[in-house]
Amino acid sequence: MFPCDRCGACCQSVGWSEMYRDLDRGDGTCRHYDDATHLCRIYAHRPLRCNVDAFYETYLKDQMTYEMYVAQNRAACAQLRAALQQRQMEKA
Repeated sequence: MFPCDRCGACCQSVGWSEMYRDLDRGDGTCRHYDDATHLCRIYAHRPLRCNVDAFYETYLKDQMTYEMYVAQNRAACAQLRAALQQRQMEKA
């Protein structure tokens, strides 16, 4: 299982990706993201593209190892978190 730390950076950055742009509520954040709890309101029924493990099994397991996939996702998480922090600092 993907080691998600539930920071919400990916959910607050959907506007930056063509793959997720249709989920944007207008401010770059997913329309299913709960600002109060920092969790997904439809987590149990989220789209396949939002389910890291299921997406890997469906589309990528024949192209790379799970370890490589997790490493790439963790790197993307770190980049999103840093960009989100920068954006928040600029707003302040």
